[in-house]
Amino acid sequence: MEENVLDYRNLLKEAVVRDPDLGEHTWKESFVGKARSNVLFQRVMKEYVLSDVAQALGKMHDVAVEAAQKMAVGRDLIWVVPVTSPKVRFYLSKRGTAWRISDGPPLQTSEHFETVDVSVSYEYGYDALFSQAYLEDVPFNVIERAVRDAAQLLEEQLTKDIVSLYEGISAGDLAGGAEISADTNGTLSWADLVEAWTTVRKAGYTPDVAMVHPDQVADLWNDDKFIHSFYFGDKVDVGRGVLGETYLGFRIVETDLCTATKVHLIDTSKAAVLLLRRDILTQPYEERLSQGVICTIRYGLGALRKDAVARIVNC
Repeated sequence: MEENVLDYRNLLKEAVVRDPDLGEHTWKESFVGKARSNVLFQRVMKEYVLSDVAQALGKMHDVAVEAAQKMAVGRDLIWVVPVTSPKVRFYLSKRGTAWRISDGPPLQTSEHFETVDVSVSYEYGYDALFSQAYLEDVPFNVIERAVRDAAQLLEEQLTKDIVSLYEGISAGDLAGGAEISADTNGTLSWADLVEAWTTVRKAGYTPDVAMVHPDQVADLWNDDKFIHSFYFGDKVDVGRGVLGETYLGFRIVETDLCTATKVHLIDTSKAAVLLLRRDILTQPYEERLSQGVICTIRYGLGALRKDAVARIVNC
């Protein structure tokens, strides 16, 4: 398990030092300082043959992030914007009317944009805490598994919140001003997806993702028209539930966190935004007689153009 120290890049340190609310002092005091007396990080140094506790911090962070990435389907459903402030104002352009140069602009020109404020209002944490005896005696891969589980739970919560954002859009605000009922009650077909794709296109957007429950994915694999329109591309990750594209240009993203009877077709570049204020962060943590790590994440979510989403229901 030994690794080349010269080749090692401590992504955790870089993230902490770069964060304006944390910085170099926090890294030295709250991370390195606390890790020196934390039995979990002492165990990490032993297992990975590390001489520097800062590398042990970085190693646990890498374990957590790698595990979270395997669950990161939510980030495929939305525009992700890293931020350093607690609120961002988005300026959304409105369709105006062109005027002839020879006539000049009208005396009163209305605003060509509207604004949407999105705040960083979500913050979650999950700990992997153990007694000192547990940390000393249990197999190390069991400890690593607990850290992985903590990170994956945070990523799952992120996906839940993104799904809730889309499912919370009222029917009248969707593309076409209404939900689309499946042609056959209880079954999703390729024709339903084509209708939703057309509805989003008519609203002036280009849908690139279909958010589908596994039950409905099963329906599609029994639909010859879907099978013939589907192909696997470079960005396929079946393990995460990100399937290939259709010839209409949208991917199928499968998640059991969405409602089984609803499918959303989304232009992810226009519909909504994820403000990522603090991506998954791991740091030393202790409570009473237990020690370990705590994983945290902080972000904001907001709908920008709700009519860049179509919803199929009763499928």
